[in-house]
Amino acid sequence: MPRTHSTTPSSAPHRAIPRSLAGAVIIGLSLTAIVGSGPGAMAAGMSSPVEQSSASAQHRIDDASRLDPIGTLVAQRLALATPVAQSKWLSGKPITDPAREQAVVDEAVALATKDGVDTDLVARVVRAQISASKVVQNGLFTEWTHNAQEAPTTAPHLATIRPQLDSIDTALVTAIGDASSVASDARCSHAVDSERDRTYPGMDSLERKAVKAAWGSFCAR
Repeated sequence: MPRTHSTTPSSAPHRAIPRSLAGAVIIGLSLTAIVGSGPGAMAAGMSSPVEQSSASAQHRIDDASRLDPIGTLVAQRLALATPVAQSKWLSGKPITDPAREQAVVDEAVALATKDGVDTDLVARVVRAQISASKVVQNGLFTEWTHNAQEAPTTAPHLATIRPQLDSIDTALVTAIGDASSVASDARCSHAVDSERDRTYPGMDSLERKAVKAAWGSFCAR
């Protein structure tokens, strides 16, 4: 039986890379290294506009959340303005009581001093709460003057309401201390707007006007 001679294919000859092509590859790699270390690479370490916008939005949310306790206390304090007005209407006492108002501010400032809270901020915020309460009281007095049938016939005594106001004011000093950094922030007015909007639902126009007055002096000028 004839023997079959197998033929092993010879290895393909090695083709050298032309010098011109090799030079181009080297130059290309060099340019890639240069570009990779240039502004494009620096941009990789920078925040994108979307990331910056997201961070800004988160900052606004954080600011607004720190104002929530104040907003809640503002609403609670304003809820007491109606019984205060009813009591003053029936007793004939004036809405404005300078001595009492100053005592309220002094007590809040004394507590702020003790707790290390910004006394100027506390003073102006507490004064704003007093003004806000008087917005409601004056509005109700006007309504009752023109519509006698709407005027109250019974009311709690002021002595029973003041301890509630004092308790709110004490809590308010603590809440102001926790949110004091927001008051001096450039975004303060936006945070306040968000907090006002949170508390507006369910309020009538007079109460909303009072809420606006309550926040009127929170942000540093």
